Amino acid sequence: MWSAVLVVTALRAIFDATLPMTGDEAYYWEWSRRLAAGYVDHPPAVAVAIAIFAWLGQTPFAVRLPFVLCGLGTAIFAAGAANVLTGDRRAGWIAALAVSLAPMMIIAFGIVSPDGPFALFWALALYCAARAFRGRSWTWFVFLGVALGLALLSRFFAVALVAGIIAAACAKPYRSMLPRVLLSALIACVVWSPFLFWNASHHWISFTFALVQRHEPQYSFGRPFLTYMYGALAFSPGLWIAATIVALRPREPLIAWTALPLCAVFLLLAFRESVEVYWFIGPFISLCVGLGSLFAGWETQRQLRRGSWTFAPAVILCALVIFALIAPGAVYAGVRRAGLRLNNGGPFEVFTYPSLAKDVRRLARSRNAGVMTDGYGFSSLLDFYGGLRPILIGYDAQGQEGRHWFTDADHPRLLLFVDKVPLAKRADFTEQMLLACKRVRPGPVLTYPLAADDRSVPPRQYFTTWCVAKPGSIAALRWNDTVKVTR
Repeated sequence: MWSAVLVVTALRAIFDATLPMTGDEAYYWEWSRRLAAGYVDHPPAVAVAIAIFAWLGQTPFAVRLPFVLCGLGTAIFAAGAANVLTGDRRAGWIAALAVSLAPMMIIAFGIVSPDGPFALFWALALYCAARAFRGRSWTWFVFLGVALGLALLSRFFAVALVAGIIAAACAKPYRSMLPRVLLSALIACVVWSPFLFWNASHHWISFTFALVQRHEPQYSFGRPFLTYMYGALAFSPGLWIAATIVALRPREPLIAWTALPLCAVFLLLAFRESVEVYWFIGPFISLCVGLGSLFAGWETQRQLRRGSWTFAPAVILCALVIFALIAPGAVYAGVRRAGLRLNNGGPFEVFTYPSLAKDVRRLARSRNAGVMTDGYGFSSLLDFYGGLRPILIGYDAQGQEGRHWFTDADHPRLLLFVDKVPLAKRADFTEQMLLACKRVRPGPVLTYPLAADDRSVPPRQYFTTWCVAKPGSIAALRWNDTVKVTR
């Protein structure tokens, strides 16, 4: 079992070294260069994880390595929690295998995202809680508090983990330990407090963004069902169905209270707005621990065959995901041979970013110009590969952290706007550009093939526009109505 976990970890490391960075990954890398107690979009754990390994250099592998290690740590602590709760090492093997083979977890631990630290500290909190509840030692309750605090510094959803462990302590087997669990919660709040203080001094922007700005209400009665089906695809049908069985018939209060309430909240929230499948990662880890407990008691050949069918879809999907990440060129060719139409965008455009960044750098420096985009990830990629200081414009709430990195006082007289569509197709930006710039004229169109050996697919095009800036132009291009642009 552990050999399979190590193989998956090694394969993650391989594709981490070969794939170019994505926009979100480069955005979090920007955070790591500007460490703070909090950010608009998320708590600081993702940035700190990158910063710890910054000494390895500025490469995709160095940036992603801490998240590969988070995956290994999550499997270890999930296994430890299952071992402690059941007293059976087989339960730990099953839990570790389920965490490692779920396709969504392959991705979560293979890219830069808050999910890596969040999953690690969720699993660590479960392990500490299991040790504390079984051994009743004050030391483990202190460790539990620290683990919960670190989970809170990774994602907001850890609030449900804290509440779930408190609720588990109210269950009959553990009721006498409620005061100690409340001490753990207090320690967690102390660990979390820098993020809270940061938000208090920034108008509680992280909470506002998470609760109000991230998604617009779009009511749908069918979305909870679709969300569940997407979960089956993302975590593999066998593991998802087995996790559902564990959720409906939980044997352990610690598993039930750390998984069921948050899953129910997500499914109810799906009536109102889109729910991302990766939000289920925390509860899924709890259910994997419960799954280990369930499978550990299976002895008959029929039960073992049922267990193999639980993991078979996960193994197949996991292999497909890893193959697509390690050999994207082969996947690209296979898609073309299957007759599926590709355009000049989509996931394969990540291979054009390094060349684009170098060309934009050369173009901008030839005229001493600054480079601006309206995409926080796109802007960060130009910085990662081209060393171009990010100037983020536009009105999108997502990525608003980047607006603090460059102000009107910093920008040069000449600006180059880089976009994935022609400016003529964006009426709002055309109008605002004419307001903010003394002169606006088209720059060169930069083109890059998605695959050097396949010219039948249109190359990826990037469009540039020159702007001779007026005072206050950056604020105007961010749709700041309180700023007057000098005409």
